[in-house]
Amino acid sequence: MPLRLIGIVLALVCAAAANGQPQTTGEVLEHLIASYGGEENLQKLDSMVQEWGLVALTRNKHGSDKRSVRLPKQLKVELTYPDKRETRVLNGNSGYAIFDDREPAAASAMQTSAMRLQLMRLYSPLTLRDKIDELTMSGGNGYLTLTLSERGLQADYIISTETWHIVKVVGRLSINGAAMQFVTEYSEFSMVDGVLVHHRENKFVGGMNTASLFLKHIEVDAALDDDEFEPRKNPADPVIAALQAAVTG
Repeated sequence: MPLRLIGIVLALVCAAAANGQPQTTGEVLEHLIASYGGEENLQKLDSMVQEWGLVALTRNKHGSDKRSVRLPKQLKVELTYPDKRETRVLNGNSGYAIFDDREPAAASAMQTSAMRLQLMRLYSPLTLRDKIDELTMSGGNGYLTLTLSERGLQADYIISTETWHIVKVVGRLSINGAAMQFVTEYSEFSMVDGVLVHHRENKFVGGMNTASLFLKHIEVDAALDDDEFEPRKNPADPVIAALQAAVTG
């Protein structure tokens, strides 16, 4: 390597160190953990319930999205619209889908992969630290990217080095041999019970803005029983009359 190029590289490294910029994945994770409330508070995110209002932009329909989470292996998502309900359950290696008041059915491989990818998006900085050996780091210009690969899936966690917030997660999976990209943008951060939480999500699939969500309620350190993640029929009435009024009013 020419001496001039070596000098430039060394200067950049020294400048980053002088500015206190982290040099390793471990240092980035510690910055994240501190920004999100510290290790003791972040343990509350291992078990949580989130309730979101949502607008499905492609259909202009209002609904709700309830997520019950026990990291790192369990997720239940309950999607409710005025005319239908869908529940998705991921319990370790098993995935299930329940539509309206029909019997639970084993999820397809594609559905299960999509649920795993959604669970990966919900990983806290502590969960990412537990998986540090599986992470790679890249980026610049005010943002760093931590990339995690699991079971053939990939999630890129985009981090602002100004705020040390995860501002975007890009998930990738293959559907029938075609690579698909799912992007979730995070905004409106504030502290809830000592933990930093985003209150807005904007979702994109294949470059199309598909949904906008706003956080209505979050319960951290939630007491979730094992049977919470067992597949069960939805309530008999898929239409909740008050839902649309509650979301739009």
